[in-house]
Amino acid sequence: MTPQAQYNASHVNKSAGNLDYYEEDYHRSIRNVESALDDTGHAHEPLRIHVERVVRQYFAMLGDEIPTDLYELILKEIEQPLLSVVLEKSRGNQTKCAQILGLNRGTLRKKLKIYGLM
Repeated sequence: MTPQAQYNASHVNKSAGNLDYYEEDYHRSIRNVESALDDTGHAHEPLRIHVERVVRQYFAMLGDEIPTDLYELILKEIEQPLLSVVLEKSRGNQTKCAQILGLNRGTLRKKLKIYGLM
């Protein structure tokens, strides 16, 4: 086994005991989000429903105009606040932020620079 594979295997084994805690914390977070959404009148709707609603509103607003680079526009609109909030919740710790997001730390730093969050 390569040294990296050995590290990954031992890292998983060491953190396996914390899985119950993380699962419980995850479900608690979901309940908090759902509770916050109750106040907006959009309770229990998945994020994709909100995104779909906004995209439909965008097309309605454009009328007959055809947008360009819509995919990039939508990703930027979602990515910037996502990075900002997770960075805030990780108290500026980029390594922790990258882990939460499932990104390589170098990729995270590149994105933070793009959005002026560094």
